[in-house]
Amino acid sequence: MGQGGGGSGVGQRELFGRLLGDLETSVAAACRPREEWPAQVGAGIYAGVEFAIGNPAVVDALLVLETEEKASSSGYTGTIERLAGFISRDAPEGSRLPGTTDEALVAGIVGLVGDHVRVGRLEALEALRPDLVLIALLPYLGFAEAREWANRFAAGEGRY
Repeated sequence: MGQGGGGSGVGQRELFGRLLGDLETSVAAACRPREEWPAQVGAGIYAGVEFAIGNPAVVDALLVLETEEKASSSGYTGTIERLAGFISRDAPEGSRLPGTTDEALVAGIVGLVGDHVRVGRLEALEALRPDLVLIALLPYLGFAEAREWANRFAAGEGRY
C-alpha cells in the first residue's frame, strides 16, 4: 500500500487504525469465555493469527505504524502494549520469571506472524500457533506446563 499525495496517508492511517482495533477486539473476544488464564492466552493467540490470515493488511498496518511511530496510543507501540495486556492482566500473581517483558514477547510474536503472512506461508503459520502459545506462556509457567497448554491447543482442545 503506497502512500500517495494529499490525504491518502490520513485515510490509510484511519483504515489501519480500524484494522488494528478489529484485531484487538477479535483477540479480546476469544479470551473472554475462558476461565483459566493459559486458555485465555492461547485462545487470544489463535484468534490473532486467524485474524492476520484473514486480514493480511493488518501486517502492513503494523509495519507502517512502526515506521511512522509517534507517541500515540493508536500507533505500533500502543497496539503492542494493549496486546501484551491480554497476557499480563490476569497472569498468576508473582509467576513471571525475570527477563524479557510481555511487550517484547508480543512484538516477537507479531514479527513472526507478520513474516509468515508477508511471504504467504499461511499453512506454516497455522502450524506455528502452538509454538506461539508456548512462547507466550513460557515465562510464566515454565517449559513443561507451557508445552502442555500448547499441546492442548494443537490437539484442538483449546479451540475458541
